[in-house]
Amino acid sequence: MVKHLNFENKYNNYIIIANELLSEESYLKAYGAFFKAYNYAISDDKKIDALFEMADIKLIFEEYIEANEIYEKIIEIDNSRSGAYYGIALVNDFLGQDVNKSIKYYKEAIKKDENYDRAYYYLAHSYDKIGNKKLALENLFKCIEVDEMDFISYNDIGAIYEELGQYNLAKEYFEKSLEINPRYFRALFNMGVIYKDLGDLDRALEYYMSAKEYNQNPYIYLNMSAIYIEKKDFNGAINILNEGIYFNPDSVNLFYNRACSKSNLDRDEDALIDLKRAIDINKEAYNWAKKDPDLCNIIKEM
Repeated sequence: MVKHLNFENKYNNYIIIANELLSEESYLKAYGAFFKAYNYAISDDKKIDALFEMADIKLIFEEYIEANEIYEKIIEIDNSRSGAYYGIALVNDFLGQDVNKSIKYYKEAIKKDENYDRAYYYLAHSYDKIGNKKLALENLFKCIEVDEMDFISYNDIGAIYEELGQYNLAKEYFEKSLEINPRYFRALFNMGVIYKDLGDLDRALEYYMSAKEYNQNPYIYLNMSAIYIEKKDFNGAINILNEGIYFNPDSVNLFYNRACSKSNLDRDEDALIDLKRAIDINKEAYNWAKKDPDLCNIIKEM
């Protein structure tokens, strides 16, 4: 009894130390403290608590094989722990391995916990990877059934409908996402995509403009530039591409589109500079330019 009490005290002390180290982002030392706590744990629950913390730290360091071993250890101790199956699936995704393994383990996590919303979420994306839109949608709908405020899943449902060409339905779900979080840049971006699909270029630009207030993703600027180019407003395209390149200096697409815009304004020397920069970033841009009526003549000067 005294020994158990001593072990319990040491376990609790190391857990306190480990959490303090986590708050300081001293992850290696925290891992060591959790490991010591694990060795003093006198119950399976306490062992598993320490192991989950250790696995999280391995994920931070992208030591996925070691994290996977910890999750398997948890299942050996208690095969009802849904988080361990979820962890194995997540590690499999990080390693880019067979998506069917991820599907198997996400489904196993859901069997252990039918309200595991993130397991439904990543299971949906696993199905999407293999082109099964129906099952992807089913699992995303489960996410919003579990959490009706899950604005990310509303957006992702809309994205699948957009891919399927069901634009009005897609728009409905993007709007639901934005009702919950008006600042969610992906839903704002996707509203831009939808209005472009529906032929309303000005409305599309409005949504892209809003999206870039919250995130400077290069595809926002790329899509905006494409609309300006379609409108033959090449100066407008250059202005938005200048901003995009400032935030994304290694984006081949932004430099390439700026080269096209400058070419259309007969600024061939400037276009060539941008084209060379695009090719430096991605040599495949050379092949794009050879087939591009805006740049095929300029590339001959290289």
